[in-house]
Amino acid sequence: MPATDKKKTAAKATPAEKKPAAKATSTAKAAPAAKAAEKKPAAKAAPAAKAAPAAKAAPAAKAAPAAKPAPAKKVAADEITEDAIKGKGQFAIKRANDGRYMFNVHAGNTQVIASSQMYSTMKACRNGIDSVGVNAPIAAVEDQTLSSVNEEKCPKFQIYFDKSGKYRFNLLAANGQNILACTQGYTQKSSCKNGIKSVITNAHAMIVLPSDED
Repeated sequence: MPATDKKKTAAKATPAEKKPAAKATSTAKAAPAAKAAEKKPAAKAAPAAKAAPAAKAAPAAKAAPAAKPAPAKKVAADEITEDAIKGKGQFAIKRANDGRYMFNVHAGNTQVIASSQMYSTMKACRNGIDSVGVNAPIAAVEDQTLSSVNEEKCPKFQIYFDKSGKYRFNLLAANGQNILACTQGYTQKSSCKNGIKSVITNAHAMIVLPSDED
């Protein structure tokens, strides 16, 4: 065999032991994507707080009923108010059953304030009225109901207590003669003083004669 052939033969490499090619490691399967975190049901939004019911407006305060005017104070029949002595009064002459005469002093509201003594004649009665006209306007007032009495000179009005403890007054002329006295007692001294005022106011009032007299 020719040498060159032997060399070729020798040169033939022993066939490499065929090893099965290593299988490429299969690409590791990607881990399944992490499950999304367990979906928790979204927290339910807390129910919106109910708005507190609007406070009811307090009912409008009822206006207080208008105060009733105080009833007019009743004046006892034996009292004389300032209003009662306003206006023109009069002297009313009367004739008694025995034929004598006397007169009453009426206030502007016709209330009888004081009365005279009895006179035997109409002339004497009219003189008594004239005496009131002369003495009343200048008479002082002597209050005998006070603990300390200041005695006045005549002519004067005297305020005193009667037997029932009520106030009365009389009018004394300059000569000390009692020419006029109130017809009734008063529970209030103010009424007694108003009676005196009325006499002074009407000291020259008109004279009314009895219906059967001229």
